Amino acid sequence: MNKQQMLTQAKRIVDERRFAAEEKAQATLDALRSDPKWRETEKQLRTAQVDLAMGVGDENKLKKTIADAEKRQRALLKEAGMDGKSLVPQYSCKLCNDTGYVNGKMCRCLEKELRKLLVSYGNVPNTAFTFENNAETDSHNLAVAKKLKQICRDGNKNVLLLGKVGTGKTYLLTACANLAAQTDKDVLFVTAYSLNARFLEAYLDSAEAVRSLLESLTDVDLLLIDDLGTEKLFNNVTVNYLFAILNERSVNKKQTFFTSNLTLNEISERYDERIVSRLVDQNSTFVAQLVGADKRISRP
Repeated sequence: MNKQQMLTQAKRIVDERRFAAEEKAQATLDALRSDPKWRETEKQLRTAQVDLAMGVGDENKLKKTIADAEKRQRALLKEAGMDGKSLVPQYSCKLCNDTGYVNGKMCRCLEKELRKLLVSYGNVPNTAFTFENNAETDSHNLAVAKKLKQICRDGNKNVLLLGKVGTGKTYLLTACANLAAQTDKDVLFVTAYSLNARFLEAYLDSAEAVRSLLESLTDVDLLLIDDLGTEKLFNNVTVNYLFAILNERSVNKKQTFFTSNLTLNEISERYDERIVSRLVDQNSTFVAQLVGADKRISRP
């Protein structure tokens, strides 16, 4: 699902809220109209309001008729355990009345639904992993996080984040995904292992399956690949497809972020020069190393 399709779905969610609010108010009014007292009072009120608007009859008498009818309506509502709000749609968003737009611009309620879909369809593992929630204390790692946040906002570089197991690479990668989704970018978060499994499945299926997969990976605004180097290298598949993705995304100036437990030397030994040159090109890629012990191991 691309971003436009997600926006359409988000708008449908907001629209459904509006329809539900309006249907509830209408159902309440229909129920009240089953009471003869309400029907008569409503008829008197509407007739007096129309006559007043048309300038027909005594203005003061008409105003008194309207006031008396409204008073009787309030009394009837109270008897039914309701108030005037029951007759008016109670929209979830008071800014746009659940239309999704304010003065032609997307309302924040629609933006919120779009972000939820961007995160959901982007396979982002944890919405709580954000730069603001980062509990990192190491000054070097904090500096890397600050730079990553800026790159996410600027959208001008790729990222290769290195470090030993448990140094916080996946956390920061997820924080990047969440930040990108908050700025209405469509994201896709995958592990290198699962991505490679998709490669092989498509390869064994058909050329059309390969084309469809590669298009889905090149179309997203931000592709995040975690744990590069953990995947098995399948002949004619892994390296070829990975290069095709990197090359196409580079041509279209779309960001790709990687994490890896490997060193640069190990990456150079594992992948061919075409991939390595794109992964470590510091003109287009921010390469950083996280330091420290495994944060996932509790210590006394």
